Amino acid sequence: MIDTSYLLESFLQKYRFSRVKNYIIGDVLDFGGNEGELGKFVSGEYTVVNYDHKPMKNKMFDSIISLAVVEHIEVKEVFRIFRKFKKHLKPNGHIYLTTPTPESKPVLELLASIGFLEKENIDEHKHYWNSKDIYLLAKKTGFKIKEYSKFQYGFNQAALMVNNK
Repeated sequence: MIDTSYLLESFLQKYRFSRVKNYIIGDVLDFGGNEGELGKFVSGEYTVVNYDHKPMKNKMFDSIISLAVVEHIEVKEVFRIFRKFKKHLKPNGHIYLTTPTPESKPVLELLASIGFLEKENIDEHKHYWNSKDIYLLAKKTGFKIKEYSKFQYGFNQAALMVNNK
């Protein structure tokens, strides 16, 4: 869970929220959504899933949002989760994903070591996804990338995934 008492953590979370606002449509699954901070931007039904995926059961979503989460999960598990997302996403739905790039690793580790970021949060990173990894994730789980971009000087990236019809 992100500790937003760290000023930089709070800034980064707010920045990600500003990027995702236009992609929050209808009923939303906030995957890894901490305390549900994103909920204030949702007009439809809002479901937060952290470690327990049971709240997803028997629900369909227009939008699945995953902000700075997949880097905390083993790669094989991410693929399994995205296959599960496929079953819970409405036909015209989408996934919006952000994750740090490999280039960010030394910077994040430095900022954590001097107390600007929560060290435990950064130490939990299992994999720094590159664009090739994200495109492969989409392809292998039945999605296609509609939009892809890097932001924050290339240290973060975002992908909009849609059902591959």
